Amino acid sequence: MALNIELMRQKLNNSQNKESSSKNDTKWKPQEGDQTIRVLPTKDGDPFKEFHFHYNVGKNPGILCPKKNYGEHCPICDFASSLWRDGVDNNDDQSKNAAKKLFARKRYYSPIIVRGKETDGVKVWAYGK
Repeated sequence: MALNIELMRQKLNNSQNKESSSKNDTKWKPQEGDQTIRVLPTKDGDPFKEFHFHYNVGKNPGILCPKKNYGEHCPICDFASSLWRDGVDNNDDQSKNAAKKLFARKRYYSPIIVRGKETDGVKVWAYGK
C-alpha cells in the first residue's frame, strides 16, 4: 500500500490553517439558564471518564499524569511531592503553595448531545476541579 502524499499535504494544511475548525468545536460548557442534555452511553458502560492532569507546568494547557492515570512513574508528581515535603519540614508556605499548583487534578469527560441542537453532533462535557 503506497502513501498518499497529497492526502498528507491536505491534512498538514488543514492543521495549520487558522480558519479551519478547531478542537474546541467539540467541547461544551453549560450556559446560564436551563439546558437539556443527553449523556451518551459508551462501549464500557461508563460515560463519565476520569483523568488526572497537571497544570501550571510551562505553557502547557495540561499534562496527563502517567502516575494517576496509568500507575507509571511521573516526574511532576515526584517534584511536587518533594516541594510539599520541603514546605512542611521548613514551615515554608511558598513551597507548599507551589506544590499545590503542581499536584494532579481530577477531570471528568462525558460525551453528550445538547437537546434542540442535535444537528451540532456529539459534544464533550469536561468538568472537575
